[in-house]
Parts: sequence; structure tokens; C-alpha cells
Amino acid sequence: MSKVKIDMTEGKILPLLIRFALPTMATSVINQLFNTADTIVVGRWGGSTPEACEIALSAVSACGPLVSMIITFFMGLSVGSGIMVSHAVGAKEDHTVKKTVHTSVTLATLCGIFLGVLGFLFARPLLVLMETPDSVIDQAVLYMRAYFVGIPAQLIYSYCAAMLQATGDSTRPLFFLSTAGVINVLLNLVMVLGFGQGALGVGIATAASQWVSCIMILIYMMKTSGLLRLKLRGLTLEAAALGEILRLGVPAGIQNSMFAIGNLVMQVALNSFNSSVYVSGSSIASNVGSYTQLICSGFCTAAYVFIGQNTGARNMPRIRECMKTATVTVSVMAIALNGLLNIISVPILTLFAPNNPEVVEFARIKLVVNSSFYIMSHLEGLYGSAIRALGKSTLPMIVSVAGICGVRVLWINTVFVWIRHPLTIFFAYGASWTVTFIVQAILYRRLQRQLGSEWEAQKDAVGDCL
Repeated sequence: MSKVKIDMTEGKILPLLIRFALPTMATSVINQLFNTADTIVVGRWGGSTPEACEIALSAVSACGPLVSMIITFFMGLSVGSGIMVSHAVGAKEDHTVKKTVHTSVTLATLCGIFLGVLGFLFARPLLVLMETPDSVIDQAVLYMRAYFVGIPAQLIYSYCAAMLQATGDSTRPLFFLSTAGVINVLLNLVMVLGFGQGALGVGIATAASQWVSCIMILIYMMKTSGLLRLKLRGLTLEAAALGEILRLGVPAGIQNSMFAIGNLVMQVALNSFNSSVYVSGSSIASNVGSYTQLICSGFCTAAYVFIGQNTGARNMPRIRECMKTATVTVSVMAIALNGLLNIISVPILTLFAPNNPEVVEFARIKLVVNSSFYIMSHLEGLYGSAIRALGKSTLPMIVSVAGICGVRVLWINTVFVWIRHPLTIFFAYGASWTVTFIVQAILYRRLQRQLGSEWEAQKDAVGDCL
């Protein structure tokens, strides 16, 4: 077996999780910092007047839910690649990793080209369908078309990064994304301040940085002599590997899509007020609130990789201990981080719209409401990831479709109809996270008991044969 970066089938659990999680958290936070820089640049200098800056910011913000809806299914397929590699690492099966690498990169390339063309050609009709405010739509179309030029690179990078993480390597993605992020910020300043391109300039900078990170990770995988070596002449869609990637990844992709559709429904509800203040304020709050979510999700990713490797090794006692440790750690982190966030929220939010106190106040209100339920979001993600790492992707998909998408759609069509106010929309997040977490936790406990019994029976059978 070729050496992996972090072998999670042996050693003390908490130090292993922390060792993997810290670079993952740093990667996510640094990447989000660069996204935040995008928002600050366009919000402060995206136009010649405060109103023009607000429109440019709203144009970028309006595309977020739509872009997520289009790409999240295909991004979710990368989960299948990551699970396959982590199981193969635990089972010491190098040949499976090789097939997975080449099939995954081929699949990501084909999907990326398809989505890039789709998003570029249908940007305006899709934004119109979303009821994007009239004052925003022209700039939103430009931003979205530029953004989708980088979609093939984004997909290839995501699939490769998922496989790197599955071998326990969480440091190289940090380096690749940090480098690309610096380029993103510099290009933002050049395009927005130097050439006055507003939302379009941010889209161009984002696409360029995605190609930088893609090229860097491909060069690494082509030059490495390790487990994830990529040979261009070996690119193919190997039937068995593709089938397993799709078996594990399609449910995750559907789950991500349903989550995006749920967000899209709420974005449309917010757009129905035809207010750029609401659109930009909501986006700012989501941007700032995402930092605590990303930090906690870094620990969830560590648990996901840990469980995946130990599923390959058929070690259920170790998986149980991991989940106990992760649940306590994530809960404590969520409470502490969200409390701190609300204390310092106003000066941070003001950075995005320094000349628009109405936008800042609306963003603060949304942040207070949503952050009250973030702990449920983190735990839902932890238990859903654990179920997928155990090789059962369909279960969390069904729960998310009903709990995330279903609850939000139902809420918008009932509670929001009765109480037509932006705050009503925000409480839908908390309701959906809470319902989904409870069901995911119940399913996880049943699944780990079932698999634990099966693995013990298999060991006993092998022992009897010997």
C-alpha cells in the first residue's frame, strides 16, 4: 500500500481529527475571505455612487442561489470519488484508487464543459425566472456568464481535492486555494478599480482564479509518485469505477440540489419584495455567517474522512468513538463561535456597505436569526456526512429532500403566505436544520448498529474458516 498523508485507522482519535481539520478549516476560511473580498470590493467600489454599488453587489448576490442550483448536483458527485478513495485507503487497495482517480477527472471534465456552456447560454432566462429585480438583472447576467467560464475548472479541482482529502491530505488544498485566492483579490482590484467593470470584473476574477487552482492541483497529481498519480493517457470512464462513483455520488448530488432548490425558493420569496436592500443585506449576512459554519464543517470533514477510512478497515468501535468526539467538539465550537460572531457583527457588516446603514441593519437581523440555529446545521451536516462515509448515500439524500427542501418549500407556501415579512423567510432555515438533524441522528445510530453487527459476523465467519 502506498503511503497516505494521514492514516486514520490507527492512533488517538482527537489528535488525528485536529491534525486533519486545522488545514481544512484554514482552507475554507481563507477561501471565504477571498470571496468576502470580492463582495467588499464590489460593494464599496462597484459603482460611482452608493446606489450603483448596491446594485452591483445585488447583481453578484442574486446569482448565488441560481449558480448553486445548477452546479451542486455535479459537485455532489465528487463525494462518490472521495468515499471510494477513503474506503480503498482503509482496505489497502491501491488499484481501486488508480481507477477512481482517472475516472473521476474524466467525469469532472465532461460535466464541467456541459455546465459551463449551459450557464453561459441560459443566464438571462434563468435570472428572469428567479424574478431578479429589474435594476439588477443586466449586471447579474454579465457576472453569471463570466463565472461559468470557470465552472469546468471548479469541478475538476473539487473532484481532485476530495480525493486528496480522502488520503488524509488537507494541506495541499490549503496551498492551492490560497494561491488562487490571492490572484482572485488582485484581479478584483484591477478589474473593478482599474477598469471599472463592477459585477463583470468580479466574475472574470473568480473564473481566472478557479483555473489557477485547477491547473495547480492537476500539475501536482501528474508529478506525484504517490497514491493519486494522474496520467493523461490513462483518462477514461472505467465502467466499474464510474458505477460506484455514481452509486455513492448521485444521492449526494441530489441532496445538494435539493438544498440549493430550497435556498432558491427562499431567494425568490425575498426577491418578491423587489428590494435591492433585502437582496444585498441577505447576501452580506450569509457571507459573514458562513465563517463559523466553515470552521465547524472543517471538523465535520475530518470526521467524514476518518469514518470513510475506518469503514474500509471495518472498525466500528473506532467509528463510534469518533462520532462521540466530533459531536461534542462541533457543539462547543458552534456555541462559542456564534456567540462571538453576534457580538462583533455590526463593525464587520459595515465593511460591506459603509454608506448604507439600512443594508447593514437588515443583514444584522438576518445574522441574529440564522446563527441561533447554526448548531443544528453543523450537527445535521456531521451526521449526514457520517452516513455517507459508511457507504449509504441514499439515506441522507431522502432526509435532506424532506427536511431541508421540503420544510423550506412548505414554510414559504404556508407560514410566509400568512406572515409576509423577510424575517419569516429566515426562520425557515432553523426549522429545516432542526428537523433534518433529528432524523439524521436517528438513522445514523440505527445504521452503525446494523453495520457493526454485520462486520462482527463477517469476522466470526472468517475466524471459523481458519
